[in-house]
Amino acid sequence: MSADSVMGGPLSATVVIPALYPTHNGKPRKLGTVERFALSALAPAVAVFFTNPFDTAKVRLQLQGQRAKASNSALGVAAGAVKPAAADVYRNSFDAIYKILKNEGIRGIQKGLFPAVLKEGSKNFFRIGMYDPIMTLIHDPKTGSSPPWKRMLAGSICGVMGAFSCNPFELIKTRLQSQVSAQNAHQAVGHQFQYKSSWDALMKTYQADGVKGLYRGSALSMARSFIGSGVNLTTYSMTKEYLILKRNWKDDWVVDMVAGLGSGVMSCAAMNPIDVVRTRYYNQPYVNGKGQLYSSGMDAIMQIVRNEGPRSFYKGFTTHFLRIGPHFCCKF
Repeated sequence: MSADSVMGGPLSATVVIPALYPTHNGKPRKLGTVERFALSALAPAVAVFFTNPFDTAKVRLQLQGQRAKASNSALGVAAGAVKPAAADVYRNSFDAIYKILKNEGIRGIQKGLFPAVLKEGSKNFFRIGMYDPIMTLIHDPKTGSSPPWKRMLAGSICGVMGAFSCNPFELIKTRLQSQVSAQNAHQAVGHQFQYKSSWDALMKTYQADGVKGLYRGSALSMARSFIGSGVNLTTYSMTKEYLILKRNWKDDWVVDMVAGLGSGVMSCAAMNPIDVVRTRYYNQPYVNGKGQLYSSGMDAIMQIVRNEGPRSFYKGFTTHFLRIGPHFCCKF
């Protein structure tokens, strides 16, 4: 992300701030509109190859809690299907990664990779690519640095747009990451959809519930991104501005990675509770369009609190951070 966007600069012109870009440091980095959108989609799509294994482990950890409180019949387990384990399978984040690799190999830890790539590309085309245009609309760079609330507003709007656009891919990715083969039934958590591929998952979801089925849980996803993107982009831009203006760091890949990692910590803390709820809501079985475990996002929240306690909202936190921390480092 270029420094003019961090400062709330315009799309077509570069805002040169003396304290940020002294003349002896050369010209500031500048990206055109096409380059911004292209890189906004491409960089996260590449980063997901490295972060998807952590996401797979995170999904498994977030799902296994409901097994202690729901019967196989409630989870819609059909005769002959893979049945989820009766007790918790994974002790912690690293145990989950180890067991998935040991029993399912690389293909197991990289489940859902294709929809994950599509998700990141489509989401961040809007989430990052629209940040500059929205900041241009709500802030005049001639008045100086944009205040935190404007950055959070712009980031949140971008997050909502991105979350809605990628919801079908996020939905099938979650379901693919949770499922295991019959020989690994001892590792099964949550409902097992048993899709053959990403395309099979899309088609079966569409055939069962239409377009509405592909956008199931989108409200939760948009709420998650509204909070997460607002915190993420605000923390990133303010950290980068501080390091360059106050600490005299160069505007290069090091400052981008440090600011990205810091924004990942804050985003993870803000998003994890909604992320747990969304994962449960996505992965539950549906009959005639009705969820068999949770009737709504609020119902899911109430059941998690009642059956598992508030701490359950931070299940998978470590793997969540291991995914989005490096992810933000790579994509900015």
